[in-house]
Amino acid sequence: MDVKMILLPYNFTGLDKKALEFVALTFSHVQGVKVTLFNVFTSIPSIAMKDSPIMKKMQENVTYLQQLVAEKEMALDKAKETLVSNGFSENSVRIVFKPKNKDIASHIIDTAINEQHDVIVINRKSGKVSRFFTGSVFNKVIMALKDITICIVS
Repeated sequence: MDVKMILLPYNFTGLDKKALEFVALTFSHVQGVKVTLFNVFTSIPSIAMKDSPIMKKMQENVTYLQQLVAEKEMALDKAKETLVSNGFSENSVRIVFKPKNKDIASHIIDTAINEQHDVIVINRKSGKVSRFFTGSVFNKVIMALKDITICIVS
């Protein structure tokens, strides 16, 4: 298997950390491998401020959400540092951190296809009843992609 591009969807869970460790241990010694750490976030709306206590409270909430997004971006940088400290070069790890404008599975599928990734390392969360109706990211990605190796961490 000739691996050149790995897509690692990362959403800061314990299973995502296991997937990060798997990539570090399995692929760090392979020459020429590039890793894309991938996360989409819900974009924060901009609110026009008016002189009202309600709007000021809304602005405080927006500021808090912006802080959470910034913290996630810093956490992705730490994940990148983990890969680099385990043998990947700084240039071989890229972060994609963008606002969500469709479902997460579609973002993963589009990124994998458009950027020609060879491997996707994804986790499988055990079933919740709600996933029966909405479908899981895992299932959507598995069903949509052909000719791409998918490693499942559970």
